[in-house]
Amino acid sequence: MDEIGQKLRNARIKKGYTIDDLQQITKIQKRYLIAIEEGQFDHLPGDFYVRAFIKQYSDAVGISSDDLLEEYKADIPNSQPKQEAAPQETKTRTIKEESNSFFSNLGNYIPQIVVGIVVLVIIGVIAFGMIHRSQSTSSVTIPKDNTEQTTKKKTKKAKKTTAKKETKKAATKTVSVTKTDTADTYTVKNMPTDGLKVEVAAKNGQAWIQFTEGSNTTWQQALSADEKKETTVPADTTSFKIQTGNVNNTTITIDGKSIDLSSSDNSSIVRTLTFNVEK
Repeated sequence: MDEIGQKLRNARIKKGYTIDDLQQITKIQKRYLIAIEEGQFDHLPGDFYVRAFIKQYSDAVGISSDDLLEEYKADIPNSQPKQEAAPQETKTRTIKEESNSFFSNLGNYIPQIVVGIVVLVIIGVIAFGMIHRSQSTSSVTIPKDNTEQTTKKKTKKAKKTTAKKETKKAATKTVSVTKTDTADTYTVKNMPTDGLKVEVAAKNGQAWIQFTEGSNTTWQQALSADEKKETTVPADTTSFKIQTGNVNNTTITIDGKSIDLSSSDNSSIVRTLTFNVEK
């Protein structure tokens, strides 16, 4: 190991610094610090950095850098960094000269460029005029006889009005529910196309209800007092039944109309009410 490197290393150890600590203090890479301690100055970036790094190292470990450099000046390279300002200045001057030459040459062609632009504008104006004239010529049309179309529109309008009136007449038909001669059997007429609204409610007390459409049970439930349940019977249904466990506590409303559940032929409170739908 070189004497100067040994001296610096001993000073570092005396200070209690590791190479990593010294790297943080001096901001010099660890590999360069190791090269200095081992006297391998050729591993540093250049001769100029040898003196600079040794000075930073010695100051960090408490050794006078001036005394150290003076003592070992024969072992430490003493060279100045290369001056590259002149080549850079020459390069800058070359770029400026090339730039000035380009703009100078461009100026020689300005008259030709202006003439070219004027010619292009004239051609564009002529082309636009020709296109506009062509469009104006093609837009001339011969009027058509709209008499037949007007008649057809009036006929279609009249048909639609008639159809709407017929639809309104059909819609004005109200649902009717009437008792039949058979006990607990009713006939429903004018079934709406969107289905029949049926509401079953309990009054004054609880009532157990079972609702059946055709042969299928739709729902069954024990309704508490004042509780209601609404069902929409499909338009294609031919019959439905409502079985109540307590007819005295049951009310039935069909299409907003209350149904009379009284019967002189059946005194039982458990009743099965059948509603037959006529198309």
